[in-house]
Amino acid sequence: MKLFFKYFLKAAKASLFAILINLPFSTYALDLPIKDINGIKYYFREIKPKETIYGICRELGISKDEIVRHNPAVADGLKSGMTLYFPVSEYESTSVSSSNTPLPNNQAPEKTIIETADVHLVEKGETIYGISRHYGISIEELIEANPQIQSGLKTGVLLNIPSANTTPTTTEDAVSEPVRIQAPIVRADTTENAPSETAPEIESDDEDATDATDIDQEESTEEEDNSPVKISVILPFMLSESQPDKQAQLYTEFFKGMLLAADSLKHNESEIILNAYDSANNPDTVKKIVASPDFAGTDIIIGPDNDRQLAILTEYADTTGATILNIFAVKNTDYITNPSIMQANIPHSSMYQQAAKSFMEEFGDYTPVFLTSEEGKHDKDEFVNLLKYNLNSAGKAFETINYSGYLKSSDFSKLANDVYYVFIPSSGSVSEFNHIITGLKNYRESRADYSSVRLFGYPEWITFRGDALENLHTMNATAYSRFFNDASDSRSKRINDKYNYYYGAPMMAAVPVQGILGFDTGFFLLSAIDKDVDIIDGNTFYNGIQSGFHFVKQDGAAGKINNLLYFVNFRPSGLVDKRILQ
Repeated sequence: MKLFFKYFLKAAKASLFAILINLPFSTYALDLPIKDINGIKYYFREIKPKETIYGICRELGISKDEIVRHNPAVADGLKSGMTLYFPVSEYESTSVSSSNTPLPNNQAPEKTIIETADVHLVEKGETIYGISRHYGISIEELIEANPQIQSGLKTGVLLNIPSANTTPTTTEDAVSEPVRIQAPIVRADTTENAPSETAPEIESDDEDATDATDIDQEESTEEEDNSPVKISVILPFMLSESQPDKQAQLYTEFFKGMLLAADSLKHNESEIILNAYDSANNPDTVKKIVASPDFAGTDIIIGPDNDRQLAILTEYADTTGATILNIFAVKNTDYITNPSIMQANIPHSSMYQQAAKSFMEEFGDYTPVFLTSEEGKHDKDEFVNLLKYNLNSAGKAFETINYSGYLKSSDFSKLANDVYYVFIPSSGSVSEFNHIITGLKNYRESRADYSSVRLFGYPEWITFRGDALENLHTMNATAYSRFFNDASDSRSKRINDKYNYYYGAPMMAAVPVQGILGFDTGFFLLSAIDKDVDIIDGNTFYNGIQSGFHFVKQDGAAGKINNLLYFVNFRPSGLVDKRILQ
């Protein structure tokens, strides 16, 4: 399947979107039956199959936070058969009937009082084992019904006691109706229809700002198709939740970043429809989305990180010729057998091979020294063994230092004073880094030429902050990584400022930064469409603010992988260089 976008030539732009869910919450007597538990009265509400937290909030007129405050297990999702409890004393000020009509004298409607129940009030000295034995259930069943007790049992907490015949149903089994968010096309040549305030245009005049270089322009003799290119983003935005969790907010941020990219390219001559759908983290909802009429004709799909849901999208792509750009399912290997998939994250094996090859080119004048902890972590053994194999194959010498606990000055005794060394630890963890860094700095300071001692490491290092980051700069360290965002870079600052201005809040602290990931992804796709290039021919490189793309067909694989990898150099001056490995 070839992927050319040379036929859709009408000026267009995408507008920004915002999703606001505001529910009026107030305190009033709940229209629910009451249980008396250990002398305290509680309203209670049993959860039925397919109910959502959003629906419960609307029904009761209270916030999700309020529900979770009284029922901590809800934080991990609703389950069919779960019972929610609310102390009556907190809801006595005003009464509202089920029709929301105030009752005379502000009295609550009559409730059914049930003595005792399938709940337990934890008293001082009780244990999970003792409670589960008292009710004749297993410890696992008690924890499943009350996930919050995994971190410990607290006095005064109400526990749900599951009955033997209760089969919990997670919220993933509740089918949501597809929710589509459309970024409508506004033609640039019909300015009377354009909004008075547009989204920000992100300048791209920097040398590497949004670099789609080495692009071959190919002519086509096929009949022109005037259809727009249709991109559909299917992610768990969780719009049915009154307060989506952090992961859902990150997905929303990603899409907002895509919209910033779309708007920054609004003067380009490509007609593009960009839609986003809420998967609700539910495979049945995904099935409904792909079956909906407005999804028909989708050319490119960006899907969630769930293998089961990706399989549904892959089936659609197989029958329609659509392409799936897999951004989030990092460990998914469907690209090996399916030609519809473009895997945006370079697989670990390919990453190690490329990093090892580039290491030998970068540090040809240095003798590698492998640091091996006798009792510490060895999570990078696969890379270390590959690099040693390559060194042996090339006839290049290397040293090994085995150390116990912390790296000490005596551990360097066998090294020569007139040889340049690059040190490679066996772990990328910050804890192991802390075990070697003091010894390395002391050794470096003992040398006449500081540049004769370097440090090479791993993607985890780009998350280092504070002293650990400063030590990377001191050691003139280099790490390989799929991505890197230099927050001090002018392009990064610009996109952050524009995001904050137009969305009213900064991007969330995450690695990678999801808003910038969305911007890079959107700019790569939309630029390729506009420039009429084949993005999988191996000649298209995109070097973005945080991420880059270079898709190739790996030997033996039906789909394509993004094999772009960076070397990130933390220079002693405090600057950071990010270089594409080719």
